[in-house]
Amino acid sequence: MRTHRHARPIERIALTRMNRNKPAEIISGEKILVFAPHNDDEILATGGVIQRYVKSGTPVRIALMTNGDGQVRRPSILPFAPRDFVKLGYRRQSETLNALSYLGLGEKDVEFFGYPDRGLNRMWTVNWNSDNLYYSKYTRSRHSSYENSYSKGTPHCGTAVVEDVKRLMLEVKPQVVYLPHPNDLHPDHRATNGFVLYGLEQLKNEGRDEFESVRMLSYLVHSMKYPNPRGKVLHAPMTIPPHLKDLDTEWVDVALEEEERKRKFRGITIYKTQTRIMRRYLFSFARANELFGLVPGLKLDDSTHYDATLNISREAVGEENHDEPFLSYIDPKRKSRLAALKRYPEIKSVTLSKTAGRLNIAVKFFKEYRPGNDIHVNIKPFIAGRTGTGTSHDYMFRGNKLYHNEAGIPDTGDYGFESGRHSYWLSIPIKDIGSPCKLILSLTLARKDVPLAMGANRLIKL
Repeated sequence: MRTHRHARPIERIALTRMNRNKPAEIISGEKILVFAPHNDDEILATGGVIQRYVKSGTPVRIALMTNGDGQVRRPSILPFAPRDFVKLGYRRQSETLNALSYLGLGEKDVEFFGYPDRGLNRMWTVNWNSDNLYYSKYTRSRHSSYENSYSKGTPHCGTAVVEDVKRLMLEVKPQVVYLPHPNDLHPDHRATNGFVLYGLEQLKNEGRDEFESVRMLSYLVHSMKYPNPRGKVLHAPMTIPPHLKDLDTEWVDVALEEEERKRKFRGITIYKTQTRIMRRYLFSFARANELFGLVPGLKLDDSTHYDATLNISREAVGEENHDEPFLSYIDPKRKSRLAALKRYPEIKSVTLSKTAGRLNIAVKFFKEYRPGNDIHVNIKPFIAGRTGTGTSHDYMFRGNKLYHNEAGIPDTGDYGFESGRHSYWLSIPIKDIGSPCKLILSLTLARKDVPLAMGANRLIKL
């Protein structure tokens, strides 16, 4: 095991929470914006509240991040061509327009960003800049293949997504934004959460005061045993998955009237490409209610200093009490059969501390970490008053070596890192990420660039 150490006193963290309000007050606004990773996510998550907004005359805009073009179903012996996937993308667009029209929205209320299906996570973590574009194996392109994309011919990179998100927010100026929950299991959903959160925070950082009061309501689509039970159960309640109940998310329960449930169900049936392959699952989202989460930001508080070191070899990370002087948040285990079979080291918790010009990040795993897996610590900093898309820092631990944006970091002692049996620790100079006022932190555990486990995107104020 390779170890680099620095003294690292720990500072107390204060958790900022939103006050709980009545559901009607939380979802109310003069303009509404919904971000969906794929065609059908918009109706699965918000089909009920969309009807409520339409009925009240509240403008609603829908933004589809991808066209879901990576789901062509045919025997593997038949060849695939890019036009097949693009054709599917246009078909899924048509289904979205027809379903939303049924709920009362028009074509002008829908934007198709046209980014690559199953590629958003790579664009969030690795393919951030225009000099490192993501290549879609489906459309075989590094740019959008769709004539009606929000930005025609947009490049497949994270900065382009952020610019589209910011542009649409400036156009709509919403009071309420719907986006995927940061603990959704699908990589495209987690990445969408990151892009929307990042775009909003960038606008705030650029002095756009009108976005300070925007409410972010997150929704779940992919989670273990969710929704439960499966099938057409219009009168059954949508409940919080048990493994997410200990999160700091505050859940909002919006009850749907019987006609709203039925109309949502009939709207879901319009997505023929999807109901043909996952009928019972999709029907499960037409329920007696819809659930949305308020996810708080986290804050590093300079008021208390702790002179002891955080020794991750003692497996202290993630076991601390609320009174102890460092920030830690849990990341629920994904209890999938594949993960159990392959013994993936699922992320258990993340702990942060800030000392004398250094940011320390410790990760604890449920299972033993294996050297063949890569650990990505991704940081998106916000520099006070700086405009533009901003930078991304992806610190990858692979083969006992540390890389920054895919380039090896020289062994000069500026960075500290250590891997243990069930934990990983990284210490970086804060000046190397621009001495930010806040940042978004996300984690990915991968093997051969395939994500095995992902940590939630969290906004950290320094």
